[in-house]
Amino acid sequence: MDLSKLRAFVVVAEELNFRRSAEILGMTQPPLTRLIAGLEDDLGAKLFERTTRQVKLTGTGVFLLKEGREIIARAEKLEHEVRAISRIKGGELSVAFSTTVFLASLPKIMGAFQERFPKVVIQLHQETRQRLFAGLRQGRFDVGFVEGSVDEEDLASDTVHDEALGVLLPKQHSFARRKQVELSELGGETIILHPRRDNDRFHDTVHLLFRQSGIKPKVYVKNDWESCPVLVAIGKGVSLTILGTQQCAFPETKFVPIRQLSMPVSVVWNPENTNPALKGMLSFVAENAALRRKNAVCLEEGLKF
Repeated sequence: MDLSKLRAFVVVAEELNFRRSAEILGMTQPPLTRLIAGLEDDLGAKLFERTTRQVKLTGTGVFLLKEGREIIARAEKLEHEVRAISRIKGGELSVAFSTTVFLASLPKIMGAFQERFPKVVIQLHQETRQRLFAGLRQGRFDVGFVEGSVDEEDLASDTVHDEALGVLLPKQHSFARRKQVELSELGGETIILHPRRDNDRFHDTVHLLFRQSGIKPKVYVKNDWESCPVLVAIGKGVSLTILGTQQCAFPETKFVPIRQLSMPVSVVWNPENTNPALKGMLSFVAENAALRRKNAVCLEEGLKF
């Protein structure tokens, strides 16, 4: 559909007067009449009922007016954002992230973004999930990256990609030579978790997932001064984590995927933030959304809280 014809149609549909509409559009009436006739031909539908006394919309015209306004609004918003991104020559972007996301995917995302926008200065902040959300609301951070989905009414979010979920084991563990394990096989293990305050959604999801699987593993909640990989290495238990973190694991540990389970990595931002560099980042992330894994079941899908 020709956008210029659609814009002309919306003006005529709102004014219901061809002469006045032509003046608003800065053209004479005959070319406007031809534009509308051309749109009707394109669509194979009659949009106006015209008599010598009045112009009325047909039922099809009423529908097109509603949808046409929305299409034009989206097109204008898109044009504005494209122009804003094209003008990004510098600026700053404050990025908050969780430790797990940093180990999994953030360096790759930031590196690729810097290649695209080399003059944007990036400031990185490692934060807990709740401090990250608070910082976005307060304007201290422009964008955040966290593991798991985000359910915050005043913040916007999207999935960057899914990371394979697995279990970090001591190297001498009987599962360490396996290519994958079933979640149900972890029932006899001690699961090492961060305190709930660090990531309440992940903490609750793990507990619910085990309940729905009919298993009751022991849980060890680590202290602030303790490290999950270190606890695994010394045989304190096993830790649920994502594939990307294995690159920083100790030689005494082994990552084994859990069959058909993944954990989403999410980008989250404050929709009221007008930083042009943020729009560039979000466009870049959306462009790379095709990297999402399609062969695993998301850890949080299908779970009812």
